[in-house]
Amino acid sequence: MDDSEQSTSSDNDEFRPVKAETVLPTKTVGIECLKEANPETMSPHRNIFKWFARRPTSATRLALLASILPEETTNDELLKLMCIGPNKELNGSISNYVLQKYSTKDDRDGSVEEHFGYEYPHRRVPSKKKLAAFHEGLKQQWGDELPTVLDPTSGGGTIPLESLRYGLPTIANELNPVAWLLNKVILDYAPTVGSIESDVKNWMGKIETEVQNDLKQYFPERSGIAPDHYYRAYSITCPSCGERLPISNRWYFNRRREAAIYPVLEEGKLKFRVIDPTKTETREGYDPSSGSVSGGDAECPFCGVVTERSQIVDLFSKGKFEFEVCGVRYEKAIGGTRYHAPTEADKGALQKARKRVESDLHLSTLLATERYEGYYDRAVPYGITQWRDVYSPRQLLTHATYLEAFNEIKRSIVEEHPEKEAELILTLLSFISVKLIRRNSRLNPITADYGSPDNMLGNNNFSFQWHFGESNLMTGTYSYQSEADNVLNSYEETVNYVSHIDDAADVHQGDAGNLPLDDSSIQSVVMDPPYGDNIMYSEIADAFHVWLREYLGDIFADAFSPPETNKTDEAVENPVIVNPKEGQSTAEAARERYEEKMRGIFSEVFRVLQPGGTLTIYFTDKEVNAWDSLTMSIIRSGFIISATHTITSEVPNRIGVQKNASADSTLLLTCRKPKRKPENRTPTLWRDIKHETRSVARRKATELLESDYNLTKTDMIISAFGPTLRVFTQEYPVVDDKDNPVRPKEALTEARAAVTEVIIDYDLSGDLETVDSLSTWYILTWLVYESENIPYDEARQLGLGVGVQIDNIKQKTKIWSKSRDDVVVKGQDYRVRDFAALEAGEKRRKRAYPVDPTDTSFDYDIDAVHAALNVLQTKGSDFAWNWLQDRDLQNSTSFKRTIESLIQVLPEEHPDRELLVNLASGKTGELLDINQETLTTKESKTTGRTTLQDFQL
Repeated sequence: MDDSEQSTSSDNDEFRPVKAETVLPTKTVGIECLKEANPETMSPHRNIFKWFARRPTSATRLALLASILPEETTNDELLKLMCIGPNKELNGSISNYVLQKYSTKDDRDGSVEEHFGYEYPHRRVPSKKKLAAFHEGLKQQWGDELPTVLDPTSGGGTIPLESLRYGLPTIANELNPVAWLLNKVILDYAPTVGSIESDVKNWMGKIETEVQNDLKQYFPERSGIAPDHYYRAYSITCPSCGERLPISNRWYFNRRREAAIYPVLEEGKLKFRVIDPTKTETREGYDPSSGSVSGGDAECPFCGVVTERSQIVDLFSKGKFEFEVCGVRYEKAIGGTRYHAPTEADKGALQKARKRVESDLHLSTLLATERYEGYYDRAVPYGITQWRDVYSPRQLLTHATYLEAFNEIKRSIVEEHPEKEAELILTLLSFISVKLIRRNSRLNPITADYGSPDNMLGNNNFSFQWHFGESNLMTGTYSYQSEADNVLNSYEETVNYVSHIDDAADVHQGDAGNLPLDDSSIQSVVMDPPYGDNIMYSEIADAFHVWLREYLGDIFADAFSPPETNKTDEAVENPVIVNPKEGQSTAEAARERYEEKMRGIFSEVFRVLQPGGTLTIYFTDKEVNAWDSLTMSIIRSGFIISATHTITSEVPNRIGVQKNASADSTLLLTCRKPKRKPENRTPTLWRDIKHETRSVARRKATELLESDYNLTKTDMIISAFGPTLRVFTQEYPVVDDKDNPVRPKEALTEARAAVTEVIIDYDLSGDLETVDSLSTWYILTWLVYESENIPYDEARQLGLGVGVQIDNIKQKTKIWSKSRDDVVVKGQDYRVRDFAALEAGEKRRKRAYPVDPTDTSFDYDIDAVHAALNVLQTKGSDFAWNWLQDRDLQNSTSFKRTIESLIQVLPEEHPDRELLVNLASGKTGELLDINQETLTTKESKTTGRTTLQDFQL
């Protein structure tokens, strides 16, 4: 049976139960989600214009169909409707078939689709005959009519697109105008206008001709070969020697091709060469992995004097810097390589572009609007205060030239095509141009390994870059033509996906808390709501909005007339726009505002849903506070949580994915709008259900640990939140012994503690009872989160669970530091005063390095361990043996237990882990009598488990 938690609430007796309120094939769907995780196998609508966190098609179909199908629908019937499974008779269930194929995928010949025996589900929908039967069954469930499906926060449009493909009356609403326009394309234009490729290509040709004639002079060729892209950086005047100080934090152009930038001073002028750093006989000691900038400070390569960060920020904010072109990558090799130093023609082209931008009235004022400075904006301090500042002069000229060519043909498009057709053509042409800013701005770095311009929004914020990539949009890797192929191919594939649909979806743009819909007019709502402070959608979308406003402000005036996107109505934890009450922190105020906004959305959903209607919510946020806010918003809006299900997808590797690619263990919460006003319920005492919340969490964690899934521990915790919330909401309202209200956060905290206990029992070779509380916290941070970066509140809650107030020990121990909203857990090199340096008489401040390895005793086990690692590293194993024995640490059970645990939880690449293994081996290992099994447990625990790489094509 699949890992699924269905409802047992008596509150459902008044409803006609839906499939979501029974057992669902979540493990099977999780496998499909994993198969679809490869960018090459995703649904094509995702590539027309990228948006954030769009869920895999299979997860979307499960949420959608399970919310409206009757409870008697079998899992096989559901999976067939989802197009999961082969088109043939099976001896067993589809779930068993998929699981069997999954277990033998490593032995497959051919592609993933060939091995599983069916296409990726998003490439198919049921036949017309099967859709007709599906519709008849729905009418019996929903009173002789097809249920209308609403997604009030539709984002990238995956949910309403799948609803539309299943022939259901569909309504999508989105606040952000950029995402709304994408929804308009895939939900309205694709099914009603259809194929438009030839017309778009025709108008594209006219744009390209104009642009080529105008821009070619600014991108000089070399030996008849056009430049593909450039390595760009900056320079300032060195306050010490007066020479131009080149500014970059890394000089590698392409590490794999052994191409690096080498700044030199020739005849009193700063110049740049492109060299092979493996052949640097005359440049010994040159390391292109490092640049002139480190930690924000810049060291002059010519005089060695360091200019501090504050002074550099001041110079940039005042515009006292120069743009530099440091290297050029050409379309084809010239003299055996594509990577070359800039020529005088390249420098002249930059000056020519700058003069044109400054002298042209339109160019000198284009995008001269102030940028909204968000909480995570790291570009404004460096003088990037207007949207035009995001681009170097030639980049701005390039983007403006495509805009001008577009505007020259806009009227002709409107006159020659029907209204909707013209709108579609103009929109797709705009998408092509505007998508190009992602890799052609001052905010996109060069990727060291591939030497290409990276995505400026790779971290979902605006970060200043010490160097940046500039693309030649007329040709090459990230050209207008290549982006056009991407957009048009994706759109035409999407048209094929909805070719069987006659009617478009209703697409609205506005606040989800104020929908233009009648009371009780919707049967089912399926939504993927915004997640706390995870992504500031409007702030990021402004980068696209300001350009789409230039392109389409007269076509879609209501959406794009405002100079920036709507941040007032956005349901996110935005600390910039709140006014904290007395005694309230900015973060607390932002959280409170987010909860109010979400309650407003759910209350509006409650209004438009008919009594007995279903609300199904995706949620994947890893922070307890976000879950707490979501659950309270749902309950206070009047909904009853009737079922929870966990869709669990695996991750590429246990280590190496924590920051940017953590697994999507998605929780589906299915709720009901009561048919009658619920009676006032007698509050439940928290102490009466506390044990049950822990029990269900432990059962869920144990089930997942015993499965074939290679989950991160944080995803294991999320998976346990579902059954925990079900227990809590069934007993709501909940109060403590003093009759004070208890929030869902308390239950989730218990769940996390229970899962942590299970993980300790499973992953560690022994308990931590003898280890002090701070060292236990340190071990658990690595065990549970598998990363040095941990959300602050999660780290704080974990500390409270073992008796540590992490704020109280931060300065004294230096065991963690703060980075944005994260705790960064520190290793021995950050905390220990170097033993060899101390012997040499070097003064190292105790405050900066709190652990002194010359001490004979230590306050915490982790201090003793870190000190031992420093001694081993600086003095060797013989000295370390004596050092350990002098302090009698070989007889300290807690010291040895800390070593064993850290070996098991630290990632392979962590510098302390190799030292720990060395300490536990050889002569020192014999002295300590460390359990040698701990040296192999880490690897063997994951042997045989499957990763995303197994599904690469």
